[in-house]
Amino acid sequence: MQMEPHDNKDGYRVWLGNAECDLLRDHYSGKKKLAILLMLDSGLRSEETTRVSLADVRQLDSEEEAYKLSVRGKDTTGELDGGKWRETPLSVESCEIIETLASLKGQTRHSNSIDVSARTVQKWVEDAREELAETTGNNDWNEVSAHDLTRTWSTRTYYRLHASDVALSVIMSWGGWVKTKTFKENYLGREPDDLAAEMMETAGLR
Repeated sequence: MQMEPHDNKDGYRVWLGNAECDLLRDHYSGKKKLAILLMLDSGLRSEETTRVSLADVRQLDSEEEAYKLSVRGKDTTGELDGGKWRETPLSVESCEIIETLASLKGQTRHSNSIDVSARTVQKWVEDAREELAETTGNNDWNEVSAHDLTRTWSTRTYYRLHASDVALSVIMSWGGWVKTKTFKENYLGREPDDLAAEMMETAGLR
């Protein structure tokens, strides 16, 4: 887990490592798990998770099974694209949960998969972090917010795509950011620990 203090308020920005992401993904089931996956694996913000439905899912025209999710952002800070539609990657696991929830009695393709408020989604993350802090003995979990899941997604995806200018452009498009400065200063963190270890090995520094 990487952390750095906020510039103008108390608390920390947090970027989760591989093992910590796995702990969070496995903590819940059903719509709570879907909310975590949508933030951690698709880069959605908490309020965006509450507007997802099966009708927003598109299977890609590719040999391998792959999906994207249509998202309408809500621009309240000037950092997003004015609420325009965008598409972002959707994992097969997330797609399967969305399909399962849509199949429940009284639900349709257009029913919201996560029919709660954004504050409830944020509370799910807070409950999970408290339980994980207790079970792991790592109090740093108490600093994790729902927004840190989006922050983790953006950084991990950027470095997985070789930290190039093209990667930056694609990730900003997927995540709905329009201001490079905002993205770099508030979301993009240092290289993940697993990548740092590989680079240290290559450089003979480990």
